[in-house]
Formats: sequence, structure tokens, C-alpha cells
Amino acid sequence: MRFVKQLILFIISFPVLSRIWGKITKLEFPAVLIQKAIRIYASHYEIDMKNFEGELFDYDSLCAFFTRKLDPYVRPLKEDKKAFLSPCDGVVSVLENIHADVATQVKGKNYLVSDLVKKELPFEKGFWLATIYLSPRDYHRFHVPVDSTVAAHIHTGWRLFPVNSFGLENIDRLFIRNERVVAKFKAEDFNYFYTAVGATFVGSIKMNFTENFSDEWVKNDVKYSQNDELGMFEMGSTIVLLVPEEAVEKANIGAGEKIRAGEPLFQLKKS
Repeated sequence: MRFVKQLILFIISFPVLSRIWGKITKLEFPAVLIQKAIRIYASHYEIDMKNFEGELFDYDSLCAFFTRKLDPYVRPLKEDKKAFLSPCDGVVSVLENIHADVATQVKGKNYLVSDLVKKELPFEKGFWLATIYLSPRDYHRFHVPVDSTVAAHIHTGWRLFPVNSFGLENIDRLFIRNERVVAKFKAEDFNYFYTAVGATFVGSIKMNFTENFSDEWVKNDVKYSQNDELGMFEMGSTIVLLVPEEAVEKANIGAGEKIRAGEPLFQLKKS
């Protein structure tokens, strides 16, 4: 049975299938069928539109609906300079303090953090690692947790396994194998890593600071304020954050809990 599950996951992980799905979701005609598909999707995932701009009929494609924006008058993202805010809506599936080059994927499965971010880091100094899973029903745009500058980025990984529990429990080193964009940020007193991990049927990962992805580290110098939009997934996926322990006073949430973009994830230490 395990072999059958892994075979299914292997087949659907080829990026070409997700790219085809991405093109389908961008179709705007026939409008009647597109609107029907949006209503079915919204009903199935019980999506409440009160926090988002417009109504269901305002969206011309499934992709436009997947990437819907928050209504800033109903749900504004508020600054909190004493906190490292959640970049997205989702469930904090993993929250751990690490002092070695190892992180939890799910219970019983680990991966090397250096493989995830493509960097050797001083793990003996300690890091907080937070994995936030964005389900298909969630808000799919993601934001900047604290005033900071994108110093560099890399685009790596060449598969697109599902990042739900089915994928995580059956595929070793899933986050290492999946397509992802890793950004290194420089805040006022510390650096942190922000990884946007793709998944099956995520048409693409969009980053607002660049359209030119490379499988080598590329330098950047793009400044963002807290809560600025950084990018979006064209369907649900995962964000993995790596924050130095020396910058963080405490975590404001526990593993398994839901969080929303703009809510405090960590309390920052006073400089």
C-alpha cells in the first residue's frame, strides 16, 4: 500500500502537470463555466468572502480567485514593531528551536536545513524554525514579517509533491525536493531566511521583488516595510521561516495552531 501511495505521489509531482493546471486556472472563457467552478470551489472549502475584496462574480478566473486580496478596510494588516509577524494565513505545522542542522518535516521524518536554504549556517547559536501550511481555502498571498531588506534569493528544487499530510508522511525530504524560492532578509539587528515552497497544482510562485529566478544565489537590495506583500502562490502551499534565536524573545503561538497574516508569530528581543 505504501508503494502505491508513493507511486501516485511520484506521478503527480512532475511540474509539467502543475504548469498545465496553472494555465487552465487562468482561463476566463466560457465565463459561465468559470463562474460555476469558482462557486463550487468556494462552497467546497467554505470560503467566507467578508475579508476579501469583491464578490465571487468579480473574479474572471480560478487563478484570480485563488490569489484574491484582503479587503484593507475589513481586515487591515496592523504594524507591531515589537513582533515578528506571521507572513501568511495557515496552520503552524512545525515550530521548533534548533541547534543542529536538522528540522522536522512530520513526526518520524526530518531534513537538513542547510539543504533547504542552500547555505551553511551557525546552528550552534540556535534558530527558531516555523513551518506554516497554507491550505487551498486560505489566503494565498504572503507578506514581510518585519521591516527588512531582501539581500539575496535562490530558486531551486524541481518537483512538486503535495505538501499536505498525505505528501509529508509518504515522501522523504519533501521540502528539499520541491520547487521553492529562498530569500535571505536583513533586518535591523539580524538576518533571517524566508522559504516559499511550491506544491502539486500550484501554478507558480510569484515574488514581487524579481521575475528572474536562478538556481544560484542572486544578490538583491529591495527594502520592505512590515506587512508589505512579498508574493503569492497560485493555490495553497507552505512557508518555512528560519529566525536566529538571539533575535527572538518567545514564540506567540504553538505548533498545530492557526495563524493569520499580520498576527505576532514571535516576540522580538529589545535591541
